[in-house]
This record gives sequence, structure tokens and C-alpha cells, in this order.
Amino acid sequence: MEPIAHEYKLIEAFRNGDDFAFVSLYNRYKGPIYTYCVRMLLDREAAQDAMQETFLRIYENRKRLLNTASFRAWLFTVARNQCLNHLRTAKRRVRLDERMAARLEAPGSGPLEKWEQIALVTHFLGLLKPEYREVIVLREFQNMSYAEIAAVTRSTMSAVKSRLFKARRKLAQSMEPLIQHESERLAAVQS
Repeated sequence: MEPIAHEYKLIEAFRNGDDFAFVSLYNRYKGPIYTYCVRMLLDREAAQDAMQETFLRIYENRKRLLNTASFRAWLFTVARNQCLNHLRTAKRRVRLDERMAARLEAPGSGPLEKWEQIALVTHFLGLLKPEYREVIVLREFQNMSYAEIAAVTRSTMSAVKSRLFKARRKLAQSMEPLIQHESERLAAVQS
């Protein structure tokens, strides 16, 4: 049986009340949903809560799933709503870790370590408005198509493309000083 056909059968069984199918779907999607929530909320505990709440809502509302093919979009839409609810209530700003700030200011510092790269990406994602952050996360980290993102965000494909363009531009503008600093550092090392 092809993977897609198998998944559709699982989703159909889940919709019809099969709890084992739900467990299989949970195991299949918990990683991508958690990753999405972490990237949106920038907080592992909050992401864990949002992921659990997402699957609870999916479980409780399984009868609302009308089209088996739209399960993934429905799942990410519920996760998105959980993240946006959390962001509305938290209203917090992400701060660059002090170790990271000191590392960037240190003269002659070498290439960034993996954890530093991740911290930087997380920091700059945190500076974006949630509607920009979500399209970047869905496209770049979840590899969703424009159509899938439109379904998750309940907007048009042209709106998604526009938002993604603006998000990338804003991200590049935010990162410009860092890129300039790194270019100057490399030039100094090479001369």
C-alpha cells in the first residue's frame, strides 16, 4: 500500500472513531507540529503545551474533518490558532542571549558554532510579526506549498506569496547589520 493511501485510511479510521488510528497520526505528526510551535512561540514549554492542545482539539473535533485530504492543513491550522492564542496572551519580546551578544561583539571571533547559528535564526524569527513568522516557518521549515500555507492561514495563495516576500525582506533587513559585521570580520581576517 502506498504511503499516501495508507495515511488516508488512517485519517478515515480516526474520523470514524478509531483511537489506534489517532495514536498513529499523533506519532506521525507530533514532530512537525512541535517544530512548528517552537518556531512560532520560541519557547519549548509553550510549544509543548500548544502541541498537546492541538492534538486534544483534533481528537475532540474529529467529526468536523470533512475531507481526508485536508487533514494536514487542518492540523496545522489548529496548531496555528493555539500559537496565536499563546502569543496574544504572552505579549513578550524575544531577547538575544547575553552569551550570544558577547560572542558577536568579540573582536576576531571565529565562525559561529551550530548552537549560535540556531540562536541567531531563532532571535531574528522572533523579531518578525507572527503573520510573517508563520509563513516563513511553514514554507522553509515545514516545506509546505503555497496552497497548503493558504489553507492553514485561511488566505489566498497571492496573499501568502506577498506575505512571504515581505517576511523575507524584513528578515534580511533585520539581519543586515550582522551580515555587514561578518563581512568586515572576514575581510580583516583575510588581509
